[in-house]
Amino acid sequence: MVQLMSSSDVLDVRVEDGLATVTLNRPEALNSLNMDLKRALAGWLDDVRYDNSIRAVLITGAGRAFCAGGDLSEMNPDLSPERARMRQDHLLKSVFIPLAQLPKPVIAAVNGHAHGGGLSLALACDIVIAAEDAQMSLGYVHRGLVPDCGVLHFLPRIVGTARAKELLLTGRRFNALDALAMGLIAQAVPAAELMEIATTSARSLASGATVALAMTKNLVDQSWQQSLEQMSELEGFSQAVCRASADHREGLSAFAEKRPAVFNGT
Repeated sequence: MVQLMSSSDVLDVRVEDGLATVTLNRPEALNSLNMDLKRALAGWLDDVRYDNSIRAVLITGAGRAFCAGGDLSEMNPDLSPERARMRQDHLLKSVFIPLAQLPKPVIAAVNGHAHGGGLSLALACDIVIAAEDAQMSLGYVHRGLVPDCGVLHFLPRIVGTARAKELLLTGRRFNALDALAMGLIAQAVPAAELMEIATTSARSLASGATVALAMTKNLVDQSWQQSLEQMSELEGFSQAVCRASADHREGLSAFAEKRPAVFNGT
């Protein structure tokens, strides 16, 4: 049964069997991030973080775009540097950081355009699956701006420093097949099959061992800042928690009984 978790003029969230499908819903503006959409995303992310009924998230966009980035009509060059920085800080801390640190797996289904902050939104997710005809770019320099929305953190870690500089300094457009070759996304699939493939992957994660998935995601993210010794210690603590979980007991029983495991997420 599909449950409408929340809906607004700009964001639609539907939940089925532990999977929340989140659709950015400003198709007339290519789902660009205006203040209303930012607020809706921030509010939903705040709610879902501690909602144990949600075990995985799938994010996509309505119409012919995933997200075209920031809404240029709301950008005010006359803002003071202090005010502009406060707005950017709030966006990072209410949307992009909570999304990247969500303690459950997140898949981005990139349909059509994904530019600037829109592409960064996808890169804040754990797995990116894109339609083969999707068009992407990080063209901040074409607007006289530096990259933001966390992309300076995500991009070099995914594609390496040299490739990140090339994409950011030229601001060039590229397609999903280019992105796949760079390792920027996990899959490039026919546009007509995007949602079916992405939903199947997300449902698999939603039925997985939720505690282990959340800890694995967190450990991978921490690995960039930790030494081998520190990571080994973190692995040990995390493994101890997982060994006490119901999902681990179910995994052992399923293996012994030669059947698929049925995890409940605890």
